[in-house]
Amino acid sequence: MKRPNRVLLLLLPVLALLLLVGLMAAVPPTSLPAPKAANTSPLETPTLEPTVTPTPSPLPSPTLTPTLARREFLESFEVKTAPTSFLPGRGPVLPGEFVYAGRRIDFYVGRGTFSADQVRDLAVKIEYALGYLQRRFDVQLTDRVSIGFYNPALAPTSDTRGIAYTHDRTSIRIFYGPNEDPYQALVIATHELAHALQAEAYGREAQGRSDLVLLEGLATWISGEYWLSLSESSSFQARARELYQAGYRGNLAALASSANSMAAYEMWAGFVEYLARTYGWDKFNELYANGRGRAPGSANYRGIYGKSFQELYTEWYATLR
Repeated sequence: MKRPNRVLLLLLPVLALLLLVGLMAAVPPTSLPAPKAANTSPLETPTLEPTVTPTPSPLPSPTLTPTLARREFLESFEVKTAPTSFLPGRGPVLPGEFVYAGRRIDFYVGRGTFSADQVRDLAVKIEYALGYLQRRFDVQLTDRVSIGFYNPALAPTSDTRGIAYTHDRTSIRIFYGPNEDPYQALVIATHELAHALQAEAYGREAQGRSDLVLLEGLATWISGEYWLSLSESSSFQARARELYQAGYRGNLAALASSANSMAAYEMWAGFVEYLARTYGWDKFNELYANGRGRAPGSANYRGIYGKSFQELYTEWYATLR
């Protein structure tokens, strides 16, 4: 065989191998499958049809501010967020127009009071306030509450700003004129919601026979920073000291007939705080739950504390001088 032919034969396997490698390199790689989308569902908010009007207003976005109470909360300086808990169903039906379905509260408005838009704005703040009250008192609502806003002429007395009906399902009525300060109505709403939390904590029967000093004093204490913001006091003890030095002293029960019911409630809140701080919440809860009627100072103070009502408030007064 001639030398060129031999060389060609020797090169043929090499050429074939190179051709095979070239062909393999020319085949495109198999495409990887596209990643599967995660099987997630968006957060669903229950939508409830109102029983009074067919088109409830949507939940407005809350304004994120350090506080809604005109002063920093002592508990935290963080930005507040909307409450996340939700109570299903409807609250008690009230007179007037149904204007807002909150997460835990339904809102109504009558004539001659705040506008529907003002009530919707208050509703967001009241829903947030309820979260604060529940954390402060460590009690949660288990059933929806209704709040209605009405003209003061419909109040049972000229100085009544709010009433909480807790004997059955809780409903609240707030009495303010169209040109009055909505913030004060917010504070009154927190006080009335505190009565709802009392009924949750002690039972509706016990709530119906609680000593007036304890009933209103504890509700005022539960409203906490909201109520204190009206006087810009640092605590209920500080506020009680101011009032004591201004002449609110003597028979603590007699404040029930005072012309200044706000001052009476604040003094009683200071007394409640003193009892809880000095003798503990267990004794106070026992005192409250075993009330003997609405008469101020009528609870079984001696049976629980070994001291009379007068001895206890005199003991407290000594800390205010």
